[in-house]
Amino acid sequence: MTPLLQVKNLSASYGAITVLHGIDLDVKRGSVTALLGANGAGKTSALRAICGLLTRKGSIELDGRPLTGMGTEDIARLGISHVPDGRGTFTHLSVEDNLRLGGIFQKDKKQLASDIERMYEYFPILKARRLQQAGLLSGGEQQMLAVGRALMSHPRLLLLDEPSFGLAPKVVAEIFAIFRQLNEEEGLSILLVEQNAALALEIAQEAYLIETGRIVFSGSAASVQNNEDIRRAYLGG
Repeated sequence: MTPLLQVKNLSASYGAITVLHGIDLDVKRGSVTALLGANGAGKTSALRAICGLLTRKGSIELDGRPLTGMGTEDIARLGISHVPDGRGTFTHLSVEDNLRLGGIFQKDKKQLASDIERMYEYFPILKARRLQQAGLLSGGEQQMLAVGRALMSHPRLLLLDEPSFGLAPKVVAEIFAIFRQLNEEEGLSILLVEQNAALALEIAQEAYLIETGRIVFSGSAASVQNNEDIRRAYLGG
């Protein structure tokens, strides 16, 4: 079966500085794929390149449709939602207004209201904070809001950039349990960038290791977990 996302020979740059050097990466339908590596290895750059936020060369296809020449908004319309590092909530807007922005492509008002309630079912604390300014939320609540906003567009592929960063272990466990639920019960495909490799590998089926902008290993998540040499060389484990 053709992967949902296929990335081939992808290079990307910030101005004159090349940060990705011809990487290949697939995300299977209904899978969680982890992209792992040290800080500065190119993980965030890979997600940004897929979303059209970097100058890039190579092939990126979603369900066989080329994305390389598309802008970020058009890519989002096709079903890719990106939760960036730093969460990226609109801090001056309320929780509910942030969710409404996530559903900006939804023209049916009843469906939009239903989608917001669905996010409140996933994240009950957001319902309690729905009228609160997003910038006043805790770090964990802001991360929940960022994920909820991304889910409002009913994505086919969710890109997650360091979702555990700076959060208390209990909050991380809650959020990752929801990622697992979305994948196992709703079949949502996820590409997960995560500094905590052990955490990522617990929910992933496939894994890629990236070093200095190059993929140095790809295989099952279990093969990474069980390979002591790989863990020591690339994951500090």
